[in-house]
Formats: sequence, C-alpha cells, structure tokens
Amino acid sequence: MRKAVFFDLDGTLLPLDMEKFMHGYDALIDQSGLFEFLGGTHTKAAFKKSIHAMLQNDGRALNSDVFLNTLYAETKADPDAVSQHFDAFYKNGFLSLKSCTRTDRHAVKTIALLRQKGYRLVLATNPLFPPVATNARIEWAGLDINDFEYISYFDNSRYCKPNSEYFLEILDKTGLSARECYFVGNDVADGFEGFLVLDHLIGDARRVPSCAKGYYSDLLGFAESLPKI
Repeated sequence: MRKAVFFDLDGTLLPLDMEKFMHGYDALIDQSGLFEFLGGTHTKAAFKKSIHAMLQNDGRALNSDVFLNTLYAETKADPDAVSQHFDAFYKNGFLSLKSCTRTDRHAVKTIALLRQKGYRLVLATNPLFPPVATNARIEWAGLDINDFEYISYFDNSRYCKPNSEYFLEILDKTGLSARECYFVGNDVADGFEGFLVLDHLIGDARRVPSCAKGYYSDLLGFAESLPKI
C-alpha cells in the first residue's frame, strides 16, 4: 500500500517562471559581491564549476562539502567565509526572487488534504541550496517546513536529480520503499508513479510518461482520489 508522497518544489508546489527566476538569481549573485570576494578573473566560472560538481556528485561527500571544496580548489577562498557570505545573501537579496513565484491554492490544499489523510510527505527538491534558501521557497509556496517529514537540502544530501541514487538515499533515510510512494513533480526526466504537473513542465512534452497528469486543480483532484491511510 502506498503511504507516502514525494513532492518536487520549484515548478511543482511552488509555481514559478524558472527562466525568470534563474536570470534574477544570477543577477543577484553578481550584485552580492561574491565574485569580488572570491577574487581572481575566473570566479564566475569557478562558481558554475562548483554547482556542476554538486550535480555530478557520486556520493563521496555531502553536496555542501562538494560545493565548498570545489570552490576552494578553484579560488582558495576560505569555506567558512564563503558560507557566511551565502548565508547573508539568502537572508537578504535572495528574498526579492519571491516576485518570480506565486502561491497556488490548489497546491496548498493538496498538502493539507494529504496530511489529513495520513500520508507521509517528503519534499524531494533538488538539493543545491542550503536550508535557509529552501525554507524561504517553501514559505513562498504558502507551506511550512513542518508539513514535511523530510526535506532535502545541500547539507543532508550526497546526490542530485536526475541521479536515481538521490531518491534511493531518501528512501533509505525514511525507511520507505519506492512501491510505497507516489511521486509528484514537473520534470518528465524524473519518472513517475504518481502525478506529473503540467503548468511548468520541464522536458519534451512528447515524452510525458503514462501516469496521472494535469494542472494544479487536477493535482488536488488526484489527492482527493487517494484513500485514507
């Protein structure tokens, strides 16, 4: 029997224009003084390389350590100082990106209903961000961190999507099996035994898997159709 639901965040529970969001994120990082702080002439490339290293993480270390260690190898910037810089950024400038997002009442009702029905909820968002940044986006979605049993952050994860080990790591931590879970997201590459949100679809629409799918109002209908635990 399925007793848990894994949710993606960006473009799923949190409606957003990803292109606008990433453009704004890049501009804000530039304005934050990070690259001047790191010094050198190739710091933007070093930053991108560090993000790419997280995406390619093979489990050898936490994503946060992979990011900071890669950045140190490229720039010799002190990891503690870098962490403090990012913490200040995510508590201040980053918050302006809320304007690229919105709250959807159907998504909020979906979470409330599934909790009422007794489902274990996991927020399986790609762990490229620290808790302060992910928790802010949860709030923008009209939700609370306590809505979820487990949330993936860059400092508790050793893999990233679309690596299947990312999901296996969460299953291991929560004591669940894949057969016990529904998966809800907006990326056709993730593979689904659940519901695919089409509002902000990522990937080739011609390759949409044969699963339940639809828009936010349909997602609520999907939750309504599930039995109580």
